[in-house]
Amino acid sequence: MIEKEDVEQHLALNHETRPFEVKGPGDLAHKAYVAKIARAAMAMGNLSDGGIVCLGIDDKRMREMMPGLSTTQAADWSDFDNVSAALAKYSDPPVTFQTDQYTLSNGVTVVVLDISEFDRVPHVCKKSFPDVLQNGFTYVRPRGKPESVTVPSSSDMRDLLEIAISKGVREFVRRAGAAGLPLGLNDLQQDTDKTAYAQERSQAWQPRSEHTGLTTNPHGGLFGSWAYTDIAIRPGTYERERLNPARLDATLIEHVVRLRGWPVPMVDQREPIVRHGRWIAQDISAPGVHEEEAWRLFTSGQFLHRRALATDMHPDSPELAATHPAATGAVAVWDVLLYMVEIVEFGARWATTLECDTITFDIALNNVSGRQLISGDRKRDIRNDLIITADQVPASHTITTTQLLTDTRRTGVDLAQRILHKFGADIPDQVLLDYQAQILR
Repeated sequence: MIEKEDVEQHLALNHETRPFEVKGPGDLAHKAYVAKIARAAMAMGNLSDGGIVCLGIDDKRMREMMPGLSTTQAADWSDFDNVSAALAKYSDPPVTFQTDQYTLSNGVTVVVLDISEFDRVPHVCKKSFPDVLQNGFTYVRPRGKPESVTVPSSSDMRDLLEIAISKGVREFVRRAGAAGLPLGLNDLQQDTDKTAYAQERSQAWQPRSEHTGLTTNPHGGLFGSWAYTDIAIRPGTYERERLNPARLDATLIEHVVRLRGWPVPMVDQREPIVRHGRWIAQDISAPGVHEEEAWRLFTSGQFLHRRALATDMHPDSPELAATHPAATGAVAVWDVLLYMVEIVEFGARWATTLECDTITFDIALNNVSGRQLISGDRKRDIRNDLIITADQVPASHTITTTQLLTDTRRTGVDLAQRILHKFGADIPDQVLLDYQAQILR
C-alpha cells in the first residue's frame, strides 16, 4: 500500500503520470463520478504493477494538494465493501485494490485507491455509462499521455498482451521450478565476462561526474558525502550489441518497476537523456520529491543504478535518525529490503527480455562508515548497536533465470540479507518476507 509521503511526492510533481491519476472531490452516490473512477481503476489494473487513483485533488492544483474531500466523502470512499461493489458493476474481472485515507501535510483529506495489476486476464468494461464508459471496451494508460482511455494503438495492445503472456510464463516457470523440473542450465556458468562489464562501468561513473543535485560538491563525486546504493545488473554472457542503441530508453521504460507506486528506476521523460553511442544516462535530482538517483544502460544489457539512501533524503524524519551516540548516520532495514526486492523484480523482467540463462546482481552501499542499522519503522525494533566501520558494504549474487523467476521476492530478501548480515543483523527471512508483502504490491 502506498504511503502518505509517497502520495505527496507524486503530487509535488504537479502533473499526472502513467501510474498516478488524481480526481477532484466527488460523492460515491454520484453515478457519473463513480463511472470515471471505474474507468481509471480498470486502466490502472491493466498497467504493469498497477497504479494509484488519488481522490480529492484537482489535476490543476496538484502541487497545492487541494481542495480535498469532505468528511462524508472521505468516509464513503474509505468503505471498501461499498467502493468494491460500485466498481465491480463496471469491470470484468473485478478490480483488485486497497483503500486508505490520508490527511496530507496541508491538512486536507484524500482517499487513495491502490490498484493491483490484473491477475490472469485484463479488465474489460461490462457496462456502459454515457460519455464515460463503453461496454466491451478495454481501458489502458498509454505511454504517450497519462490518461485513462480505450486502447489507442497497436503498441498499447501489445503492452497489454505482453503483461498477460509474461504472467503466464512466470507462473509456468514457478510451478515447474517448485516441482523440480529442469528448464535451463543445471549449473551456473562461470562469470567469464566480468572484465568486459567492469570496463563499461568505469566509463559510466567518472571520478568527476557532473551532477546538478542537492548533494553535489566539487570533491565528493556523484552524491557527495551522502550514502547511496550502487547496483549493477548484467546478463551472464557479454554481447556488445545485445540491444538496439536507438531503443535503449524505450526498452528501459518498458521494464520500470512500480511495486511501491514510485518508479524504479525513475526515467524523467521531461528531461534529456544523455546519449553516449553505446550507452545512455540520466541523473535525477528532484528536491521537491526527495529523489536523488542516476542510471546508465548499455547495449550489452548491463544496467547500472545509483540512489541515495532514504535516511539521507529525509534527514528530518525522526524514524530515520540514528539512536546510538557513536553513529555518524543511519541505514534503514526497510530501505534496503524494499529496494532489493524492486531491483530483483526489475532483474527478472530484464532477464526474460534478454533471454539470458543467468543474471548477476552486484550491489554495494557506499559512504556508510560509522552508520547504524536501524529499523526505520516505529512498529519494529532491532538492536541499537549495529554500527559498521567499513565505508562500503558489497554483495554479489549470480542466479539462473529459472531460479529467479521461481521466487523473485525470496531472492530479493536473500540479497537484502547479504547486506544486513554485514551490519551484524540476524533478522529471520520470514520476518522480511512478511514485511515486504505488507508494503509492496
